[in-house]
Amino acid sequence: MIVHGVRLTLLALMIFVMVIMQACTITPYEHGSIDSVPIVQRAVVQEQGAFIVRASVPSKEEAKKIFGIPIYRRGIQPVWLEITNNSSSRARFIVSSVDPEYFSPLEVAYMHKKYFSKQGWMDMEKFLYANTIPRMIDAGATESGFVFTHASNGTKSFNVDVFPTRGNLGIEEFTFFVKVPGFVPDHAEIDFDGLYNEDEVLDISQGEVDDMLKTLPCCTTNRGGDGRGMPANVVLVGTGIGVLRALLRAGWTENSYEKNDIYLNNSNYLYGRPPDATFRKSRGNSTERNELSLWLAPIRVDGERTWIGQIKHAVGRRFEISETFFGTALDPNVDDGRNYLLQNLWYSHSLLAFAYSRSGLEVPSDQPAMDFANNPFFSDGIRIVMWISGGPVALTDVRNLNWHKAASTAGDKQ
Repeated sequence: MIVHGVRLTLLALMIFVMVIMQACTITPYEHGSIDSVPIVQRAVVQEQGAFIVRASVPSKEEAKKIFGIPIYRRGIQPVWLEITNNSSSRARFIVSSVDPEYFSPLEVAYMHKKYFSKQGWMDMEKFLYANTIPRMIDAGATESGFVFTHASNGTKSFNVDVFPTRGNLGIEEFTFFVKVPGFVPDHAEIDFDGLYNEDEVLDISQGEVDDMLKTLPCCTTNRGGDGRGMPANVVLVGTGIGVLRALLRAGWTENSYEKNDIYLNNSNYLYGRPPDATFRKSRGNSTERNELSLWLAPIRVDGERTWIGQIKHAVGRRFEISETFFGTALDPNVDDGRNYLLQNLWYSHSLLAFAYSRSGLEVPSDQPAMDFANNPFFSDGIRIVMWISGGPVALTDVRNLNWHKAASTAGDKQ
């Protein structure tokens, strides 16, 4: 009886598989059009030299409506571009400037071929190929289409590089920060102008920052304020939009959290509140990541806003389910994340100046402290203050303010 039951189960499974396969062999490919969604209407426009570039990014729902496939599910995010070439010669668009590891249209089709018949797959290839932006734009012409990039959360940051193939005109480099519908980052819900009354804000000069930092809390706290967290050892000086664009340019992504009791009870607090903004930089498919939390401070430096930050480096968990059951494993060396952010912003041409301040909490590596969540940590007690630029800065133009001779040893470790 058991053998007979097993045979019936296998037979049923085979029939089910055959039905699914048969369905796939007869399913045609159906797609929409770019006109069915408002991505062109909300495109961001930039003009440099002889070129005009318009850029837009469809949401998950819009992308599925256009392409007829759940393209975001495979980690692919289409970017729509329109390039007008007003030069007197043919121009070349560098596709890899948008994403160095972009997906080709036929690669995208192959990744989704299981949904359709063979003819449907071929039709999908033709549609995706026809809707990819050409690499060459004739003189006086306008070309448009998609580039298939790796998906990212929140505001989409990318470059568009175009250059004429003849003449003395050089390459034009466009940088875009495009909002994607359907995603609301955590910082969008904060009224930054209303966080402090004007009489609560301290206005100081650059030369007064080091002494001011000695009066700030060394570390975050838990929700109740009675448990010490890890050091807040990063200080950013710059406008809100300048800091946001610098982080996006450096490869950080925005995040959105449901601020329920679970979130609030596990958050780090500064100035009596959880982070005003949280950014992540992940590594591969594991849960390993750097997470940057920022709080707007009641301080202006030469008229610019000041942001206090804390970086945590999550390590050691291969899958998210491991974090659910065993918690997040954190790198106890909190200085490493701090140093990484300096390098990261410097190399992404977003840094005007920096300085080391011996105003933090020093904890020996052989006697680590514990935060309120029982995570061990150690630190050299140095904070890094970084002045953020709104536009690109050459690597050699970044200034080290050299506040402390003793702190220069930290710089030697970068």
